[in-house]
Amino acid sequence: MKRKSTKKIILEKALEHFSKQGYAGASIRQIARSVGIRESAIYNHFESKEEIFLALLYQFKSQTISKEILNDELLDQLSNPENFLKVFTRRLIDFWNTPQERKFIRVLLMEQFTKIGSSEISISEYLTDLRSICKLIFGEMSKNGIIKKFDTVVLADEFAAFLFLLRSEKISGDEKLPITKIYDLAEMHVDFFWNSVKA
Repeated sequence: MKRKSTKKIILEKALEHFSKQGYAGASIRQIARSVGIRESAIYNHFESKEEIFLALLYQFKSQTISKEILNDELLDQLSNPENFLKVFTRRLIDFWNTPQERKFIRVLLMEQFTKIGSSEISISEYLTDLRSICKLIFGEMSKNGIIKKFDTVVLADEFAAFLFLLRSEKISGDEKLPITKIYDLAEMHVDFFWNSVKA
């Protein structure tokens, strides 16, 4: 088994601290202690706490939902669009339910509108990928007469908004629901949404 690099471990431990204490509350000393190295050793990998934080933002920003969720098997489900939306939603929830994603959304929610370095932390920036995928999906469904003619941006936002609410309240909140309950809530959302837009 390949060992994790020290840099990767620093990022993992930093994410834990940022998700519990926020950017301002976490310190290089705490991160170094969690990694099991001297504080000065952190500076062999990162110049500052800011650079660690920005590296985490970049890491999560580069993990696109399309790459993680959309594959040929899922796209084959498009012939049954309602089922496609249910499978897509379940996969999205599974992706968001990983420990790293749960920690990361907590950081985003805590640091929303904070400016760190040259980056202002914005949740909407991290929803761009999901909204783009939804816009594409609903655009294709609309073009093929599967759903009613609506503005695809509005459809994408309507569909994604409840899912993001699930992510921020039910998946990443302090009071974590069993995953089966989250699947049920998401399926009810898909049913409601589909019955509202189907042609």
